[in-house]
Amino acid sequence: MTDRVNSPPTTLWTIWQGAVFVIVLFLVLAQGSQMLSIDSDLGRHLALGDYILDSRTVPTRDLFSHTLPNQPRPPYEWFSQVLFALAYRLLNLDGVILFAAIAIALTFALTFRLANRRSGFPVTAFLITFIAVGAASIHWLPRPHILTLLLLAIWLEQLERLRKGEPVRLFILPLMMLLWANLHGGFVFGLLAWVAYFAGWFVERWQKKASNETGKNLLIAGTTSLIATIITPDLWHNWEAVLNNRSTFILSRTVETMPPQFTDPAMHPFVVLLLLTLVLFILNWKGLSAGHIFLLAGLGLMSVLMARNIPLFAVASVPILTQFMREPLSRFKAWAQIEGRMSKFGSPSLGYAIPLITVLIVVALFVSNQQKTRNSFFQFNPQVFPVQAVDWLEDHPQQGNMFNEFNWGGYLLYRTWPEQLVFVDSQTDFYGEPLMRNYEKIITTQGDWQNLLDEYEVAWVIIPAKAPLTTMLIGSDDWELLYRDEIAVIFKHK
Repeated sequence: MTDRVNSPPTTLWTIWQGAVFVIVLFLVLAQGSQMLSIDSDLGRHLALGDYILDSRTVPTRDLFSHTLPNQPRPPYEWFSQVLFALAYRLLNLDGVILFAAIAIALTFALTFRLANRRSGFPVTAFLITFIAVGAASIHWLPRPHILTLLLLAIWLEQLERLRKGEPVRLFILPLMMLLWANLHGGFVFGLLAWVAYFAGWFVERWQKKASNETGKNLLIAGTTSLIATIITPDLWHNWEAVLNNRSTFILSRTVETMPPQFTDPAMHPFVVLLLLTLVLFILNWKGLSAGHIFLLAGLGLMSVLMARNIPLFAVASVPILTQFMREPLSRFKAWAQIEGRMSKFGSPSLGYAIPLITVLIVVALFVSNQQKTRNSFFQFNPQVFPVQAVDWLEDHPQQGNMFNEFNWGGYLLYRTWPEQLVFVDSQTDFYGEPLMRNYEKIITTQGDWQNLLDEYEVAWVIIPAKAPLTTMLIGSDDWELLYRDEIAVIFKHK
């Protein structure tokens, strides 16, 4: 089977691509409140982004904690943090969610476009794209990783063109990698994708199916891109940060770094993608490129081992699956006729105008709401984060070192930094296993937890009302209860 198909006319993919963008945009916006309720990483990103904008410097050491003050903390997401902070300054949390929605919508609009260009079957590309949308939605969060999804889609198309021997400006890939390495640690996946394609070329060259020219271009692109990864504020230390999180203790306590639970209905779209990929491997193994096999097998395995990798597999699989579904689906005359009719539907101007107009309408609605209510539509959930407790803290600031729930760390930085430094936040790869073990001992009152509080010179705590530590401190003569609601309590050491 050949993997070359005639590209559909421009009117085809623009209108469909616009439709994909708008649908995904509203799907993300509909989950905006939920996205702000999963973790408080966004608060840390906003705090650091604001600091960079105000100081015009990118810090390479910790500014946020009293447990590891001034320790090396590579800023491998600094440019993303600036973008999130700018979105926040424009439209508050509404701007942040809209920025995330646009990035995710662009990712899948582009993914659909690439799938449709390879297959010429818009309906099939549309359906497979939205299976991938469902699979990826488990990790839709207002965090820098969403930009990795967008860059991966663009990056894979460039690698695919290199694999096919099509003209590619080789400087594009290292420039992309330079941007990627300063946006998010997921730049590593771009290099892993390159490894898959280069290994695929090596196999096909051995089989005399690929040219030396293709291998040379891939090698140039990969080498220059690797060099580009160290052009960051902290040079090669970004690599140390990205590869540092190998602690089984930490990974096993973070939902997104654990294997997916396939009994969860939210995982069903991912299961469908996996099954389609397996069927593709079985039925088309002679026609598949070795690079495609390495790419999907690698990302599929990483997704099975760690749930947060599922969106990467979703983005990578759509164009390949759609391309190789063209031939078997063409055998069904009725389906081929539907695809033929739908390929003539649309207008190129509408394909670009509708997404732009939609975004402008959403911005206008957010601005209007904020002018009327003096508040953003999206808010941190007061049933998840200590919103009221921090309101109280603003009127009753505490002195000395804080101990806090780790998933509240980012929210506390968002609301109280730089006046308050946290004990820990959810960037657990920075804090490391020893400190996280001590944190767990304290919050669960295990072992020498009281001595640890003294060791870290903790003067006050803000923790969940139902935490084991809360029960112990209420019954202690050494601690005074200052504040309590259904979500949080604040104690002060006497």
